[in-house]
Amino acid sequence: MIQTIEAHNAPPIKTPDGAERRVLAYGVGLMLVQFNFAAHVASWAHSHPHEQVGYVVSGEIDYIVEGQPPVRLRAGGSYYAPSNVTHHIVTYAPTILIDAFAPAREDFLT
Repeated sequence: MIQTIEAHNAPPIKTPDGAERRVLAYGVGLMLVQFNFAAHVASWAHSHPHEQVGYVVSGEIDYIVEGQPPVRLRAGGSYYAPSNVTHHIVTYAPTILIDAFAPAREDFLT
């Protein structure tokens, strides 16, 4: 099933780390998701079988991938998380991220 949602109408889901997650659009093989984070929070270190690319719409983060030094990213920056590699972020300002996952994350639909 193909689903497209206007971001301002998408219902936000509160994540365990306090972010708001909105699924923007998805199909079987790809999903687009918006995350809104407050300043001075850290997401939990996690991995998943999906490939992930992300774009910093606004704010400032450290992007941390297992075994590598943190990378500071600001608005306009982007990142990649390979499948099954542990990663997380730390925010330094209120931050909006847009992430694409391949294949779609079915766990975000329940």
